Amino acid sequence: MKKQPNSKLDDQNKEGVTSRVAISNILRNSGIRPTPQRVSIYSFLKNTTSHPKAEAIYEAVKRDFPSLSLNTVYDTLRILAEANLIRRLVMKGNISRYDGNPVSHGHFVCVKCGRTDDLRQSVDEELEKTLLALRGKIDGHIIDHDYRFYGYCTKCANEKGRPGS
Repeated sequence: MKKQPNSKLDDQNKEGVTSRVAISNILRNSGIRPTPQRVSIYSFLKNTTSHPKAEAIYEAVKRDFPSLSLNTVYDTLRILAEANLIRRLVMKGNISRYDGNPVSHGHFVCVKCGRTDDLRQSVDEELEKTLLALRGKIDGHIIDHDYRFYGYCTKCANEKGRPGS
């Protein structure tokens, strides 16, 4: 007897992890050939909120693909970003981090440890309201926006006894 697919369960398990089958379909629907390496790289990004650098993605994925090159990871990240499946976040010092959530949203970046966190949804909603109020005051047609706040994460602030901790 053939199992009837449950599309919600096939795409994500109860922890919100996107399946490799769903990842393959997303890539294919975006005109990207779903090689095992691409599926693994995209899956890694879709299933983390850590905003990793390419090198961290490489280290995580090469366990399954020992012959994987860092160049392949960079090429795949470029392809995924061009297809608007991920966001490339260019940080201070021209360091890139990658976000599996391609929708515009804000980030908090720790200037000490580099940790990059998504802002709470309520903060993103307030920023969106501000953007709507400012649209008529900005010359040009806005196609994207990126909100980034820099400071010390709770851990780094507590280590140094910084103000606001």
